[in-house]
Amino acid sequence: MTNVAVTCTHLIRDIDGYRQVFADAGLNLVLPDVPGQELAGDELVVAMDGITGVVAGDDQFTDEVMAQLPDLRVISKWGIGLDGIDLPRAAERGITVTNTPGMFGNEVAEQGLGYLFALVRGIVDVDREVRAGGWPKPVGRSIGSLSAMVLGLGDIGRTLALKLQALGVTVSGSDPSPEATDFARANGIQIGDAAALARGVDVVMITAPLTATTRGMVDSDFIGGMRAGSWLINVGRGPIVVGNAVADAIESGHLAGAALDVFEIEPLIDERIRRLPNMILGSHNASNTFEACHRTHVRAIENLISHLP
Repeated sequence: MTNVAVTCTHLIRDIDGYRQVFADAGLNLVLPDVPGQELAGDELVVAMDGITGVVAGDDQFTDEVMAQLPDLRVISKWGIGLDGIDLPRAAERGITVTNTPGMFGNEVAEQGLGYLFALVRGIVDVDREVRAGGWPKPVGRSIGSLSAMVLGLGDIGRTLALKLQALGVTVSGSDPSPEATDFARANGIQIGDAAALARGVDVVMITAPLTATTRGMVDSDFIGGMRAGSWLINVGRGPIVVGNAVADAIESGHLAGAALDVFEIEPLIDERIRRLPNMILGSHNASNTFEACHRTHVRAIENLISHLP
């Protein structure tokens, strides 16, 4: 019987509803212990011992790890981001890698909007002060008066851009793909260089994937070029944004606020960022709704089973 594993914590949580699917496919389901958000290094090697296929979360399938997994033939990534998998080495080793695009663009876009409302209306800060006995009356901004640049016009970014437009926000975007250009032209969205567009907007909203180009892209120079008093929201990938650069800009007052759902190192361990005012901190949880998770479970399992040898 073929051994397959699930290391995606979302699917592990809901696994009882899917055990029969694996059984009907003649597969022996293995559920390794995943104490945090992901497995890496020796822990991942041990967990994958004798495993032919895996529904993976954010696990780090480096070349060193895959070299020690002679039985592995399929990595079915739950979600979109493939930055934790060495794709060229996987291909060389005959390991098929799949992912699940288009599963939760709406949900992540909704979370981005939630962060936007919370930032520009001071919702989180008011809550904290009222709990402490205060009764603050901060002056916010009207959503429809704002301009926003969406960095990354993939499924999530396109969905977010349309939602922003529906609220009256003036939207621009940055993404080098021909599909993004076509989308922008069809929807009256200015598209161009991210840093240049960031200089003229009230909010920069990041929905881009992590690539060699986007890693560290939003650094001190980028943020320094943003409009004074603007806001930054990241529901894309953590390493796109340099955390210390955001902290510097918050402390100096150059940024009015920031909402970060993702971080360079997760879980967040940066005490400086934790202590900063005008910051809303998430837990890499923007896609985690009941509906989105279950449709992604189905797609990831289908991808696994259909690609097994």
